[in-house]
Amino acid sequence: MNNERVKPYPVRLEPELSQWVKERAKDNDRSINAEINRLIKQAREAEKQAYMP
Repeated sequence: MNNERVKPYPVRLEPELSQWVKERAKDNDRSINAEINRLIKQAREAEKQAYMP
């Protein structure tokens, strides 16, 4: 990661999604923020793979 300061971005999650993320974060010994970042990165990689011939 570079030295740029990460700007906060408020996210409103549906209660079920919020609970799911909290549980995953706890199970994976991560913060909620780190878990959300990991999930988004995984989705981005899956999308890249889906469009590669």
